[in-house]
Amino acid sequence: MQRIYRLKSNGAFHYIYKKGERVKGKNLVLYFAKSNKGLKAGFSVSKHVGNSVTRNRVKRHLRENFRLLLNDIDHGYSFVVVAGEKTADMNHYQIGDELKFVLKKANLIK
Repeated sequence: MQRIYRLKSNGAFHYIYKKGERVKGKNLVLYFAKSNKGLKAGFSVSKHVGNSVTRNRVKRHLRENFRLLLNDIDHGYSFVVVAGEKTADMNHYQIGDELKFVLKKANLIK
């Protein structure tokens, strides 16, 4: 994922959590809010999801699946994807399907 699409600051995450809308999937929760700065995405994996190696693997899968969906996503929003406990047991394709599901549910995919 290119740096221009990354949501970095703690304040930006908190703003989206507080002011944005929430869509729940089976194992992922998507928070999103309108953005003037174009598409920005952040990924959060709870400490309940295994050890650091497992959490980082889940984040890598989320970032890669986001990259693959980049051209289909509406660029007027910032969003945060929060991974639940069971994502540790999912493979790359299952995580991608779940991410696509929550984005469609939120009407963020064109």
